[in-house]
Amino acid sequence: MNHYINNINVFYKNTSIDHGTQHLHTHSHSHYEIYYFHKGNCKYLIDDDVIRLENNDLIIMNGTSLHGPYLQKETPYIRSVVEFSAEWIRPIIKQLKVPMLLDPFEKLTNSLYRGVDQQTLDKINAALEALHLKKMYLADLTLSDLEKDLLEGQIINHFVALLFMIYEISNKELIKIPLANNEKNNHVNRLITWIDQNYQRNITLDEMADNLHLSKYYMSRIFKDITGKTIMQYLINRRLVRTKYLLEMYPDKSMVDIAMESGFESPSHFSRKFKDHYHISPTEYRSLKLSK
Repeated sequence: MNHYINNINVFYKNTSIDHGTQHLHTHSHSHYEIYYFHKGNCKYLIDDDVIRLENNDLIIMNGTSLHGPYLQKETPYIRSVVEFSAEWIRPIIKQLKVPMLLDPFEKLTNSLYRGVDQQTLDKINAALEALHLKKMYLADLTLSDLEKDLLEGQIINHFVALLFMIYEISNKELIKIPLANNEKNNHVNRLITWIDQNYQRNITLDEMADNLHLSKYYMSRIFKDITGKTIMQYLINRRLVRTKYLLEMYPDKSMVDIAMESGFESPSHFSRKFKDHYHISPTEYRSLKLSK
């Protein structure tokens, strides 16, 4: 196994208390996200939508929209979060012939589910706790390669089981609340989809605008408003995610091929952007991964 578990981050029942004034914590990222609100007094922001959370609310997000909690002073805030790379899990579920497990993240974009039955919630909690513990065990530097491979297999097994639960929930007659489903957000989602389909070649803002039938300036402004990033920042980040995957998946692939297959104009451009973003060179990153 190739140690791709860095592509999934798990936080189980994290608890925090805002001892200062009420504060809004927003962020965005390129990973998909499963957010489970266990308990607290919290409003949650996704783009232009603010919703007061109820215990056991479940939010499914594509991560690119600005999102985060608005914490209430002196109130414990308990949540579990799973962030994962679609690029990492997609070939795994495709091989299992269940690619539709990503539909809740890609077709529904951002949704909140309320009213999940207790039996399903117990199963979700068990899967989250198992993922959290296996990830902790995997950090043990004394593990043998065989032990690491077994743990990685268990993590993938628990995670795919969790995706099945999310998929089933998304198809039930629950209180399903699509978030940030406004015109601006729809334009940004169309743009992200177009970039994800075309980032491996040389593309320009003019081409994006022409294909989506939008003004280049309007398109650039709403993208920054919704995601907190410029379009070109997102494009570079999308290409960098691909290079990390290729560096780990294909240890014999040349830097030239990786740069070209990920949409960079040259190996030097790729290397510079990679080091700026990850604070390590592509060669050093590959060596580090191969040594584990």
